[in-house]
Amino acid sequence: MISTPKTVPDLLRETQPAADPSRQPIRLLACGIPAGVESIIHRLHIQGFAQVGEWSKPLPSPIEGEVIRILTRYYKG
Repeated sequence: MISTPKTVPDLLRETQPAADPSRQPIRLLACGIPAGVESIIHRLHIQGFAQVGEWSKPLPSPIEGEVIRILTRYYKG
């Protein structure tokens, strides 16, 4: 079965895995024209910040011609 792509609100509402409830999700957004967003994500990968596959797939932006990609990290305070 093919899953439907998640929307930005769906991704922002996702809860963290139940393994450690003290960890809080921190979401980083890359927003802009598709080529620019991809370029930044690849540069961040080269710098060791995050693997390209850790970012969400491109999501529609409320701004025509732009996309949003989300990277979720977890904070344990």
